[in-house]
Amino acid sequence: MENTQNMLLDAVRLDAITKLKNADLGIKEQQNKVINAAKNLMKLADLARKEGLLVLEDIAKTETSDFLRQLILLVVDGTFPEIIAEIGTNIYWTKAPNNADAMVDYMYLRGMLGIQNGDNLRVLESILMSLMPAKLHQEYCAQMEILHQQEDIEKPFSIHPTFQDSDVCKSIQNLENRVSSLHNRCIQRILRELDNKDLAICIYVLQQETRKKVLSNLSTGLAHAIMEDVMLCVAISEKDVNASVIKALNTINALLESGEIIISDNNVSFS
Repeated sequence: MENTQNMLLDAVRLDAITKLKNADLGIKEQQNKVINAAKNLMKLADLARKEGLLVLEDIAKTETSDFLRQLILLVVDGTFPEIIAEIGTNIYWTKAPNNADAMVDYMYLRGMLGIQNGDNLRVLESILMSLMPAKLHQEYCAQMEILHQQEDIEKPFSIHPTFQDSDVCKSIQNLENRVSSLHNRCIQRILRELDNKDLAICIYVLQQETRKKVLSNLSTGLAHAIMEDVMLCVAISEKDVNASVIKALNTINALLESGEIIISDNNVSFS
């Protein structure tokens, strides 16, 4: 049965590669279809590795690709891989997809079989990338690098400190309220005035949604560096926290007084 499965997959793989070669990969939409398929599969593989195959059933309910949804449900139901390969290839040849769509469908079929088999994530990703022309390969790697950086930024978000000094708590609350009401362009202006140490401390004490708002106004690289500093703030004294928070509040007030940012009717804008 394994030889039959391989023969079925090989025929689809060669057809998908040929059709991808004939696709106009200068069109961004065609590029994104292949790249997003690979990214989607890696997300599913990581989720299955961490929480088990059954968790994918909920994902299937929101999946926009009918083909991938059917494959996910077959895997969750414990269908034998050779049966999945037969059903998947039957659907593929019946649909007769063209251009990038053909490669996307093959990736979904090969990827879900790999997820069912418990393939190592790096091995699975290498297989998916081997199906991409050099241009798509490079773009995929660039996008995944950004995604990994964003994930690294998100990791410390569960950390939220508590303080005993009422004055410190009041200052933090004042900063929280002020930042929450600021327009993004005003936050960007304020960030130019704060050094990285004070900024890291302020982000450390802010609530999760406000942290995200501040970080979204930084470049990915700088946000990543700042969050590394945030991780070091767990041992910081309340005195140092208060000093940085007051500095940030004073910076905001100074910019308001100079007219560089304006608060009017609960909206903040540049003068």
